[in-house]
Amino acid sequence: MDQQAPELTSAETALDQVTAFYARLLKLLDQGAAPSAFDDLGAQIRTFGPELEGRLEADLARAIRLRESVEHKLKRERELIALNETARDLSAVRDTDQVLQAIIRRARQLAGSDIAYLSAAPDDRSPFHVRATEGVVSEAFASIVVPRDVGICGSVARTRRPWQSSQYRSDKGFHHDPEIDTAILSEGVVSILGIPLELEAHIIGVLFVADRYERTYNPQEISILQSLGTFAALAIENARLLEEAQRALSMAREANVALRAKADDIESAAVAHERLTELIVRGGSLEDLRSRVATLLGGDAVVLDERQIAIAGALPPSIPDHGLASAIRESVRLGRAVQFEAASPQTVTVAAVTSGVVRLGALVFARSKPMSSSEIRTLERAALVSGIVLLSLERVAEATYRNVADIVSALLRGSSDPFRAESSNALPMGVSLSWPATILLVGCEDGFAAHLPQAVRAAASGRHAIGAAFNGDLAVVTSGDDWMALARRIATALEECGRQPCNIVVSQPVSDVAAAAAEYRKLRRGLALLRNLGQSGRIVPEKTLSLYGLLFDGQGEEAARAFIAQTVGALLDHDRRRKAQLAPTLYAYFETGRSLQRAADMLGIHVNTMRQRLDSIGALCPDWSEAERGLELHMALRLHRLSERLPR
Repeated sequence: MDQQAPELTSAETALDQVTAFYARLLKLLDQGAAPSAFDDLGAQIRTFGPELEGRLEADLARAIRLRESVEHKLKRERELIALNETARDLSAVRDTDQVLQAIIRRARQLAGSDIAYLSAAPDDRSPFHVRATEGVVSEAFASIVVPRDVGICGSVARTRRPWQSSQYRSDKGFHHDPEIDTAILSEGVVSILGIPLELEAHIIGVLFVADRYERTYNPQEISILQSLGTFAALAIENARLLEEAQRALSMAREANVALRAKADDIESAAVAHERLTELIVRGGSLEDLRSRVATLLGGDAVVLDERQIAIAGALPPSIPDHGLASAIRESVRLGRAVQFEAASPQTVTVAAVTSGVVRLGALVFARSKPMSSSEIRTLERAALVSGIVLLSLERVAEATYRNVADIVSALLRGSSDPFRAESSNALPMGVSLSWPATILLVGCEDGFAAHLPQAVRAAASGRHAIGAAFNGDLAVVTSGDDWMALARRIATALEECGRQPCNIVVSQPVSDVAAAAAEYRKLRRGLALLRNLGQSGRIVPEKTLSLYGLLFDGQGEEAARAFIAQTVGALLDHDRRRKAQLAPTLYAYFETGRSLQRAADMLGIHVNTMRQRLDSIGALCPDWSEAERGLELHMALRLHRLSERLPR
């Protein structure tokens, strides 16, 4: 009894230490501590001994990932809230200077930058003048005038695209001006990003964010600033037009009836714009927006996604698909709404919904009489607001996709089981997966797996399936029975998105994480074999390829075809030249256990014909009947037939 007491005390001490470790870990998570605050716990793990170290390190890593995921989601939520607040603020402002100050203040907040400023020009030929600044120390900065062929302003105006530089002083990608450089560098600017403010195919200004350290602005930051820039350009123009209308009305209220009508049109468009913005700020859906547009303009409105599929409302059957597609492309090119005549006596107006250079969909409006210019402007503004909603929905979908990608990665690496009861809450809402599961691996040869179109993601997902990019390919995990229907749905989605035909290799059902990781390695070998054989657009069970995939694993892209050519190339060439059947004859002979009669029956020929063909084979391959050589020939013939008979 006395000898066992120290061991019990040691176990209790270890248990207390582990309990304290998890208590501290939970406390850090509850406090929202920074990732660096977890470092001490990492050092503490190494004191527990090897039997606990691995498990505690995995739990610590999982906690850090959870903390980072929460922080990422909070950042996205802050961005969307800021964007909605911007829409609300801009819709209420009438003074141009106040509009500009609100824009740069929000841009600086969204990008988390040291400096934000806005340069504007009255027309396409005039230089850019700094109109508003935020975070600037020097008063001279506000007096910068930039010609249209100089600096970041000139690059943005020329390309009509965002332009960034991580090293402003040494960047040779644009033309420097000594006076402008002096003003900018006096603020300590190192990194800078310019966003075009474009309206009606004209660059009316450039929105800048800048930092006093080296920084690269990521695509998400650029995209949300582009949304702000597009909306801001319209708000600037709206404020400018309202100011001009008010000045004109005060000078010639009674004498200029035409001007009054124009001002009324502008005011009507502005009111409609405010109503639409107010609807979105209150959390209205696309259906609410569509209904409001239909009521404001007195017709039928439909919101389409990027695949030209209605997601709010229904397209009238009188609108031809080809005419609609052409109008959407033209609207994207012009940046304006486009009208065309439908089959029935209706005028259809299409306004593309975009975010920067990305097409999100289109807003389609139809009624019996043509639209006035102010009504077209209202429709275009409704399309802008639709873009904000679609972009918000896309960001929510992106967050869900990232969670799915983590689950798929952990499963195929064999690091965790996402189907356990304690892990099932990590799966997206409505998804139910369990063992056994089947894995589909889609070979993405052109490297597009990192940026899968939403249509492909949707095709690879469902109640019993999840899919995400993994190691450069698309991996789909399903517990459903009809894997062939799932594979065909993915192939169809890829085709509709304009992708090249991709090979899909399907595993046998697996029952645990270890088996899933092992099966994934087999699927990779199967894809490599199909690529080696020059196949594309194939859907193949992995068991059909397993032997050959293992045989040619790591031997280069031409190994399988080289093996076929070296082994039975003479027979295949002879058959092609003479239109003979020597290769199928030898294949049937081997498949029937070297039986002349059964091979002849398989081929539907006389046994004497069979002997004559074997004699011809002997002339081309003298050693074909030797056991070792026969095995090589048999494998090469099987591999050749496999490449010709793979199911699509």
